[in-house]
Amino acid sequence: MKILILSDLHTVIADDYNNINNSRLLLDSLGNGEWGQGLIDYISNLNINFDLIVCCGDIANKGSKDSFMAGWNFLNILSSKFPTAKLICAPGNHDHQSRPDPKDIQYGFSPKHQLQFCKPQFPFACHDKNTHFWAWNWVMDESCPHSNVLLLNTSAYHGFSDEFRHGRIANETVEQIKTQLDKIETNKAINILICHHHPQRMEHAHDDYDGQQMVGGQKLLRTLQNADKGPWLILHGHKHYACISTAASEGQTPAIVFSAGSASAKYENQIDNQIYSLDINLDETADEERIVGTFETHQYTVGGGWSPSNSTTMPAKSGLGSKTSAQDIIKKITKKLSAEPFLEGSDLNDINTELSYFLPQEFIRFKSRLKKIALHAEINESNQSITEIGPINA
Repeated sequence: MKILILSDLHTVIADDYNNINNSRLLLDSLGNGEWGQGLIDYISNLNINFDLIVCCGDIANKGSKDSFMAGWNFLNILSSKFPTAKLICAPGNHDHQSRPDPKDIQYGFSPKHQLQFCKPQFPFACHDKNTHFWAWNWVMDESCPHSNVLLLNTSAYHGFSDEFRHGRIANETVEQIKTQLDKIETNKAINILICHHHPQRMEHAHDDYDGQQMVGGQKLLRTLQNADKGPWLILHGHKHYACISTAASEGQTPAIVFSAGSASAKYENQIDNQIYSLDINLDETADEERIVGTFETHQYTVGGGWSPSNSTTMPAKSGLGSKTSAQDIIKKITKKLSAEPFLEGSDLNDINTELSYFLPQEFIRFKSRLKKIALHAEINESNQSITEIGPINA
C-alpha cells in the first residue's frame, strides 16, 4: 500500500500581499501556480502508483475561504494525476474560520460553514460520508479492501472560547468510534487515523511546553489499540515538525504516530518543507499484526528544489518500526563475524532487510552500538543499510 502525505500547505492566494510570505504555495483561485506545479511534477516523476493521498490539514492560511478553495483545488489537481489513488484530507485549525480573514467575516457565524458547502465537496465526494463527518466530527471509511481509514476533525470546537489554541476529541466521540470498531467482524491489515492535531504532547518539537495537542487524545489512543482490530498508523500535522514515534501503549504493538512536517509553509521556526511516501507491506503487516513498511522523505531547498531528504531526523529512506532491536542485530552480526573476517554483499541481506524497517532514531542507536563494540561499518545512509562491516582493526 503506497501513501503520499502532504500537510500544512498554508496556501496563499497570489495577490494576497499581506500574507504572501507565509507560504511557498501561491495559487490562483483555480489552484494553479508555478511552485505548486513544480511540486506536482516532482511527485509525478517519482513514478509511484499511490493508493492514498493524504493531507493532514491546514490547507488554508488564517481561515481564508479563498486560500482554502485554492488549496483544495490544487489537491484535486494533484489527485487527478493518480487515478487509482483516493484523496483524503483532514480539516485543520487554519481551515476553520475561528480566526477568519476580515473579508470573510460574513461566514463567521459558523467556523465550519465554508468547509461544509464548498465545491468540490469536502472532505469526501460522498454525501453520506460528509453528512456523518460534519454531524459527528468523524467518519470511518471502510471501502478499501486492505484498510480502515478513520478521519477525525480535531478542530471541531474551534470558534468557542479559546478552543483555537488546541485540538480536541470529545469523550462521547471516542465512545462512538469504539462502538463502530466493535462492529467490525474481520480485521484488515491496517487501520489508519488521519487528523490534524497530535494525539500526545510534542514538547521536543520546539523545546517548549506543548498545550496544542488533542485534548482527549490519550483516551483515543488507548481505545483504538484496545479495540484489537489490527495495527494502527496515525497521520497528523499541525506542529510543522516531522518525526515518527510510537504511541503510549499497554501492549507490545503500539500505534505508529507519523508527524508530518509542512509541505510549503514559511513560518517562524519553520523546519524544512517536506512530503512523504509510505510503502506498507500489507502481507507482513497482517501476518505480524504490526506496521511493517518503509518511507521516503522528500525535501525542498531554496535554489535546489525538491530532492530526497538529507535530514537525519527524517532521512531519505527509513522504516516504520522493527520488531528486532539494535542489540539483536549486533548479536547476529557478531555471530556471522565469528566465521568470516568481514561481511559484505549477500552476507548482509537479512540484516539489511531488518535495518530498513528501523525507525530513524532506532538506526541512529544501532550505529552508536557498533562504535561501542569496535565494529566499523560502511553505511549507506540513503537507504539505511550496511555495505560492509568488520572489526575496526581488521
